[in-house]
This record gives sequence, structure tokens and C-alpha cells, in this order.
Amino acid sequence: MGVGVSSGFGKRGFSLLEILGAMAVIVVIMTMLAMGVRGLLPLSKSKQAHTDIIQIQQALEAYKSAFGEYPRRVLVDGGSPPMEEILFNALSGRMAPNGALGNFPLLLDRSVLEFSTNAFPIAGESPPQWKANTILDPWGTPFLYRYDPDDSNWENYNYVLFSAGPDAKYADVTAEGQPNASHADNVDNIYAE
Repeated sequence: MGVGVSSGFGKRGFSLLEILGAMAVIVVIMTMLAMGVRGLLPLSKSKQAHTDIIQIQQALEAYKSAFGEYPRRVLVDGGSPPMEEILFNALSGRMAPNGALGNFPLLLDRSVLEFSTNAFPIAGESPPQWKANTILDPWGTPFLYRYDPDDSNWENYNYVLFSAGPDAKYADVTAEGQPNASHADNVDNIYAE
């Protein structure tokens, strides 16, 4: 009478122990993956810093092509702003090499770089206004820019552009315009090549 008919009571499922064992294996695998990804994050920020430096270098070369020289230390409204603000204002089309403010071509790609504020030049702004803004590295510290050909000690024919790295510590460039590679604070800095 009961041949070939199953009542459903004889089926066997997974035991609680088997389910807990499978969950433990999944947790171990997920932990290993998370640890591996966390180890890659510092590398990805370093790569991003290199990529950002290349973007800034391209903008600096376009600036030099347009004006004949790189942005330099100048007086603006009677004061000497930080070189990082000079870099931002020059590459964002706000400043000529002589410090004159104007409406010049935008050389920065705002979609790929991070900035310290949302203060950007407005095209056609009259009179043009200085913007207290800087270009940030992946760790949230301004990229550092040095170019001072007017200083008699400056022996470098180029600029020095770098990120202070994950620890945000750095010793400034030498008076001759060279990276201060021997200083302990510069171990993790990332320099333009």
C-alpha cells in the first residue's frame, strides 16, 4: 500500500551543527578578505597621490606654455600667500606669473582632484578675486609646491611638487630647491618626477 509514496516525515535536513560550521567557514573567509583589502588601501592612496601629481604636472606645463614660466612666489594685495594657494590660483585661471589677478583659462580638472574648500573662481568675475584654496592629496593634506627662481640660492631649474604622505610630516626643500631627502620626516613623501 505505501510503495512509492513518501509521507515527508523521513526527509532529513541540515543539523544545527552543520549550519553553524558552514557559517564559521564563511566568517573566516570574509575576515581574510577584509584583512587583505585593508592592506591594499595605503597602496591605493599612494597610487592616487602619484596620479594627482601627474595631473598637477600637466596643468603646470600648460601654465608654462601659456605664460612662459611656472607660478612663482608673488605679492597679492600687499601680502605673500602660501605657495599652495599660489599654485591653486594659477592653475585655476586666477593668477598670472607677475601676481596679476585675471580671468585666465582653467587648467585643473576639478573632477579628478580634491580641494580644501569649494571656493573656485567664477568665469568672468569682475574684479577677479583671490581664492584661499589648495589642492589636497589623498590623505587630506595640501600638495606642497616650491618654485623660487628669484632666490639666489635656488639652483633647481624646475619646481618641486610633493605630497607629505600618510603621516603629513615633511621637512621643506633645501635653499637650493632640492628635496630634503635625508630628513626623517620625508621618508613617506611622494615627489613629482
